[in-house]
Amino acid sequence: MEKVILDIAGMRCGACAAGIELMLGKKKGIKNAKVSLDERTATMEYDPAMTTASDIAKAVNDFGYIATLRR
Repeated sequence: MEKVILDIAGMRCGACAAGIELMLGKKKGIKNAKVSLDERTATMEYDPAMTTASDIAKAVNDFGYIATLRR
């Protein structure tokens, strides 16, 4: 498992954060997704054999937010 942190723009409320967290939790290969509205981040572990950090960021973007990988 690898860890990734995404900076997420466009979240305005707890429901936004909860929706992103729920969506990430349903994606194959993602484990322990936690989204923080206060910090505007998503932190999770993922299995690199099943998905990539870029694919995770794309999923958040496709969900309607702007996600960038934290370096």
